[in-house]
Amino acid sequence: MSAFEFVFTFYSVMLGLAAANVGTGFADMWRDRRAIEVGVCAPLLAAIVLVATMNLWLRFWRSWEGVEVGPWALITLVAYALPLVFLSRAMFPGAGSTTSLEDHFFQHRRVMLAALAATPGFSLIWYATQGTLTPEWPNLWLAIRFAAPLALMVFTGRTANRLGLVALLIWMLVGLFR
Repeated sequence: MSAFEFVFTFYSVMLGLAAANVGTGFADMWRDRRAIEVGVCAPLLAAIVLVATMNLWLRFWRSWEGVEVGPWALITLVAYALPLVFLSRAMFPGAGSTTSLEDHFFQHRRVMLAALAATPGFSLIWYATQGTLTPEWPNLWLAIRFAAPLALMVFTGRTANRLGLVALLIWMLVGLFR
């Protein structure tokens, strides 16, 4: 097994866990849809987490030549994936909760939006320490991906958050095909 295959397997398990949590959350939303209001923000956030995991997986796939096995590589990958794993669980209220998913989002949105900003924030820090933080498309895409959730923290209204999450989802889909 090559170094890339070893590290990629570990990373894929973490990202797969986030995607599986979202899938389970969608199933729970469907199952409980008559008892608990789903709303708009939770499905948007779940879709953003799925697209974020795809973006991370593709970005890592493109960097296979420079991958080395070591503690820093694993720490870096955990820093990228763990916020999404956390978010994929935190965005859904616990079993038996009667709180609507929309209300749950608004009760905990700052933590969720901070978790959403953490992964691109770690990437920007990494690029800055490597001296590769330049005003080129990949870094600009990443900077907006970092700033958008932080900007949404300022807005408390439902419409602003819904529109912001839609815009972020579109931005992330654009990034998926970059």
